[in-house]
Amino acid sequence: MDAARGALFVFLMIVLILTPDTQRSTPHQQLEIKNILDNERQAIDILNITRYGDFDPAEDRWLNVTGLRQEDGYAWDLLPRVQARAREQTDVVLKDWMKSGKSSPEWKDLGDRYKSSELIDGGTRQGANASATTTSQLIPFYQNISGIVNGKWIRSKIADNHRPTALNLTALNSRVQYTTKEYNRNISGIEGNLRIKFDEKKSQRLRVEKNSVREIKAVVTVQDETSSGDGWEMTMYGVHYPESGGVLLSTSSDKFAGIFALPHFARSEPASVLAQQLLNQTLMATVVRQEEASKYTVPSFPWSSSPDNPSEMMFPTPHCEFIVYLQQHIPALGGPTSQEAYRRLAGLQSLEEELRYPTGASLGIVPPLVMSAVVFSPDCGFVLESKGPPEYAQQQGEHLSGPKLESYLRSAKRIIILFCMILAGQIYLLMRQMRETSTPSTRSRVSFYTVALMAMGDGFTSIGFWTVSMVIDATFLIMISTAFLAFLCVCVFGMKFLMDIWTIQGPERREAERRNAAASSPSPPVVVTPAIPAVIITAAGADTLPLPVTARRPTDEAPIILPPDQDLTATETEDAATTTTPTVAQGAAPTTLGRARNEMGALYTRFYFLLMGTLFLSLHATGWPSTIRSLYANLLSLIYLSLWTPQIYRNIMRNCRKALRWEFVIGQSILRLIPFIYFYTVDDNILFITTDRYAAYVLIGWVWIQVWVLFSQEILGPRFFIPNGWAPPAYDYHPVLREDDEEAGATMPIGFREATSDSEPSSPSGESKKKGQRTFDCAICMQSIDVPVVSAGGAEGDTGNSLATSLFSRRAYMVTPCRHIFHSPCLEGWMRYRLQCPICRENLPPL
Repeated sequence: MDAARGALFVFLMIVLILTPDTQRSTPHQQLEIKNILDNERQAIDILNITRYGDFDPAEDRWLNVTGLRQEDGYAWDLLPRVQARAREQTDVVLKDWMKSGKSSPEWKDLGDRYKSSELIDGGTRQGANASATTTSQLIPFYQNISGIVNGKWIRSKIADNHRPTALNLTALNSRVQYTTKEYNRNISGIEGNLRIKFDEKKSQRLRVEKNSVREIKAVVTVQDETSSGDGWEMTMYGVHYPESGGVLLSTSSDKFAGIFALPHFARSEPASVLAQQLLNQTLMATVVRQEEASKYTVPSFPWSSSPDNPSEMMFPTPHCEFIVYLQQHIPALGGPTSQEAYRRLAGLQSLEEELRYPTGASLGIVPPLVMSAVVFSPDCGFVLESKGPPEYAQQQGEHLSGPKLESYLRSAKRIIILFCMILAGQIYLLMRQMRETSTPSTRSRVSFYTVALMAMGDGFTSIGFWTVSMVIDATFLIMISTAFLAFLCVCVFGMKFLMDIWTIQGPERREAERRNAAASSPSPPVVVTPAIPAVIITAAGADTLPLPVTARRPTDEAPIILPPDQDLTATETEDAATTTTPTVAQGAAPTTLGRARNEMGALYTRFYFLLMGTLFLSLHATGWPSTIRSLYANLLSLIYLSLWTPQIYRNIMRNCRKALRWEFVIGQSILRLIPFIYFYTVDDNILFITTDRYAAYVLIGWVWIQVWVLFSQEILGPRFFIPNGWAPPAYDYHPVLREDDEEAGATMPIGFREATSDSEPSSPSGESKKKGQRTFDCAICMQSIDVPVVSAGGAEGDTGNSLATSLFSRRAYMVTPCRHIFHSPCLEGWMRYRLQCPICRENLPPL
């Protein structure tokens, strides 16, 4: 009862801690909120009254907005060169599109205009007429770019000679007291990885005549050799021009009003006008919602680049700001002639419509999103570019590419279905193996740690799919189903198999503990006092006789209960006798049932503690540097795929073969390798994991080596590669038989001498059919056994005795320690259910 109250108290405390505080803000907080909202409205007013070109540092024209003032010290002298580089990327994309369409006058005119850079984002530059804008509608770009692109970046030569100046953070924003002067997101490497996730699902679109612009949100991740985890992640907001395929993004913070100054960063005046009209609507609507929310709580900055990082509020840290220019490449759907362009545009529009609102039509191959990028940090003073043609060969980089969101979800669903099939196959193989190892004899051969490694991997899979299903709504049903299958595999079948193996191998563990205890602690000298038997006087004199049948028997020995399918060995009998007590008095030793329950509880605790500990360590490893994280992942994969190594070791120590079915070994090896092969070799995998084919080859080779060793142990013997003396002594069921063995009991089966001395012509057991061979009877199948033997006086290496000493010929028969001989399949089948000789009931060593 006390434990229940304590658990209820802990639960209530957690609820109180996690429940958000809905009380009204204090007067001081209200004043701070009012100042923040006034600053945002002032920034919007400046956005409304300024025009493109009012911010021109080269002409000494500045804006009274945080980060765009002259005294702020930002590297705005690089902005014109960055904009020019972004225009060059646009020209490269569109000129490639025009190359094969010069025969068409309409396309030739459009190509000439692009040569003079007249057509640009959102419409035309000054001097371009409306015909170019009309023709630009033929360029087939994705209108909705929700998706994920990934690629490599390289440091641009634009900022090679630039020397960044030290910034006065207090002058930038006196309200924020930064805890350190070191900047986060300061990219100092030469090259690295860049990933951008676009979100336009709920964005607002503004259309002006034949051009349009829509708001966009993106999560940008920049990684180099100095960054930890996947790199520096930031949330950026901006605008997308669907007709020209251009995208402009910016971060915003207390020291940089990027979203309010976004139109001044555009590549042309028409693009700036479109962005200004859209932002006037969206920014003011956001401020109104922010003002409504401030009545109940302190609102957060809605355009923050670190919205999911609560430490930014408690411990503010300066970080580099970013402006990103992106140009979408034209999807590869056909040629650029005017007629073909209309067809491609219609095809792309219908493709997008089917992706967003599927009707079941065949889509074929969906072209990926491909984009060029220029990344500019005005405060830290560096410029990055996507790596790809024409500056670099296609093998070195292809800019940024990746699937659209709908295509990505379709691929993810197919991969998850594949995982479901893999888990179903694992469950099927495990159930068949459990049915095969249903007796104590067969379960004693299976390695506990081999099954535990499989269950651990299934536990990782279950927790991973369960967690991701809570985040991604589009794949919730299929992910939760996969998590349930993995849960069945680990908690129902895997743990049941583990408990069965643990229970059967209990006497073996306790015997090992006794031996270790005896070896580690010297035993005290034992004084043996001979027992004085009771003297009974009879007519014949004094003698010692057993007690009469009706005499009372001592009751201090516990009864030994034999399982119905397995006789106990001498060791198990002693263990049962010493661990079972007949009384249940208070303070008595635990019974065998109580010990089993305690062991089961300890087994569950250890397993789930190790699983959760490894899981939390893996989550923590996501923040490590990429090299160390890669080493950790490869090491963890190698340990997991060493699942057959414990079974190989157990085969050696117990000198046993055929512990597992071959369909189980081969099937589990293939099914558990498939996910590693996918993530290690497929470039566009759903988790965007960097491929490492050499590591994949190592893992595949390691699993293949383990399977080959298991196969060799079954054919050549469990200890075929172990030197003599390295393993505990074990009985050999396939000895070399010799005719002239003087100690016949050590090698020759019972009946050989009698058979050879018998002169009856009825072919008794052991009679020679031909030289070097004897015939015996198998008591299980009642059929004869032709056994090769070493002839009298012959050596094992002689040519005539090669059959008798051959390993494969000796595999046909088995000789028990009690000198009875059987067919190998017959005795192996018998020993699956009972470790006793079928003839004399002598205990047999495990196979």
